[in-house]
Amino acid sequence: MKKIWELKEKKYDDIIQQLLYNRGIIGDQVEAKDLDKFLDPDFEQDFFYPELLPDFTRAAQRIKLAIKDNEKIGIYADYDADGIPGAAFLQKALTALGLETEVYIPARVNGYGFNQKGIDYLINLGCKLIISVDLGIRELKFAKYISDKKVDLIITDHHEPDDELPKAVAVVNPKRADSKYPFRELCGAGVVFKIIQGLAKSYPKIINEKFLKWNLDLVAISTISDVVPLISENRIIAKFGLKVLSKTKNIGLQELYKISNIDQNKIDAYTVGFQIGPRINAPGRLDHATESFKLLITSDQNDAYNSAVHLQTKNEKRQIEMDKIFDSASKIIERENLISNKIIIVRHTGWQKGVIGPVASRLVEKYSRPVIILSESDGVLDGSCRSISNFDITKALTSTDKYLIGFGGHAGAAGLHLECKKYDEFLNSMISYAEKNISDDDLVPKLKIDLELHKNKIKINLFKELEKLEPFGLGNPRPVFITSNIKLISHRLVGRENKHLQLRFSDGLNEIKGIIFNHDIDTKNLLSNSNYDIVYQPGVNFWNGKNWIDLRIIDLKISE
Repeated sequence: MKKIWELKEKKYDDIIQQLLYNRGIIGDQVEAKDLDKFLDPDFEQDFFYPELLPDFTRAAQRIKLAIKDNEKIGIYADYDADGIPGAAFLQKALTALGLETEVYIPARVNGYGFNQKGIDYLINLGCKLIISVDLGIRELKFAKYISDKKVDLIITDHHEPDDELPKAVAVVNPKRADSKYPFRELCGAGVVFKIIQGLAKSYPKIINEKFLKWNLDLVAISTISDVVPLISENRIIAKFGLKVLSKTKNIGLQELYKISNIDQNKIDAYTVGFQIGPRINAPGRLDHATESFKLLITSDQNDAYNSAVHLQTKNEKRQIEMDKIFDSASKIIERENLISNKIIIVRHTGWQKGVIGPVASRLVEKYSRPVIILSESDGVLDGSCRSISNFDITKALTSTDKYLIGFGGHAGAAGLHLECKKYDEFLNSMISYAEKNISDDDLVPKLKIDLELHKNKIKINLFKELEKLEPFGLGNPRPVFITSNIKLISHRLVGRENKHLQLRFSDGLNEIKGIIFNHDIDTKNLLSNSNYDIVYQPGVNFWNGKNWIDLRIIDLKISE
């Protein structure tokens, strides 16, 4: 699909400074302290005081009371790759502090958030305090239920609060309207990390720097997997956490690496986001996430191996299920010409609800339109929405909420439920809203380009220098360059089913390799020995003791 190339304004000659300017890390004037803080964060100095978090003091005092009275604490966590590692980290910290814990992670069929079964499970096991991980900020009814049972509740969450907060001993969330915390983009596990970090002052021999650092593997998995901006405190967590992941002492992760063929010496944000995180997520997407939690806390080698095998098996099943739904949905979209609308809404009976969100993301990429996938069961449609950059999907859902049982999410992604009998009204309303609020230009994908790089400057030393900017992710994306008038020498199809296109270019002196993954280019139109303008992400590969440049080509067109 044709893309609009958008080159960002040039401000600095220095490439790293220009990239940091593009990301809003530095402004019109370069401050050395801002550069140093981003490129070389200090674990001891650059975190904000946990005490600035709303209700931190109340949460810390209640945990201290539990330690003093030797109370059992219940942990109630979300079933994804943020909540599960967050719960594992919290359980390890509380255990180190001498507390007995019980953990409950709901199955996806129980729905997101608190449920009475889970609350009663923890209370019946004798928990006098329940701490939530990555959920609870809008749970007014169940917070009251816990209170009525004479059990205390600490909510730790990072989702957007409503006007009214749940009744609890403490509601720790940097996004609260009254929050004075300097950084609001922590993930769920990040909020837990800050609470435990704050307890270090009271228990310095237990919650010391060594404990915090060696458990950053768990918090980094959550931070990267939950796709929060990798800036400020998240960058510190991710940067140091990736180092810990490469030499982790967690035997569950060690076994997962072996089963999944993950090279422990080459772990980066991509490895976490596309290999480790999805495997931890997979059981929760298909049925129950308990095995993922067990993997992260076990100290038994056999249990670790069995859990790793379970996660690998579930992940393979998840991938098969996603491919099946993607193919099925694509056929429906094309057969019924749903692309003629500015929003694609596709429904089917029995699609696996836990994987339709990622499928919706793939369909957005394929068709460059907002997508809503609905799975029908027992007269109800459960849906996942993914959007394009200029269209707020939650505003669209708000405009149709009279047809919905419920919905929630943010501008780019959301979930919803509606009765089948309301589907036609919902469909017509959403199509009408999209027609009014999406322009034709919005439907043409935009390719944001950081800067232009002359072909003679494509060098290994430069690309190695750019590694200072890692880890890459939301808020700090991998750099995208454009190089004009570079000669195409040859091309060939590679990979399973020839899905990828390998290209060889010449800068006049040296050969430069590039690849387009999952290409959709008509190779008959590629002209060897012709000059092309290419948009790409810089890359360096290492093999057999040698480094070589390997560009990840995003788009190309023949030079004018």
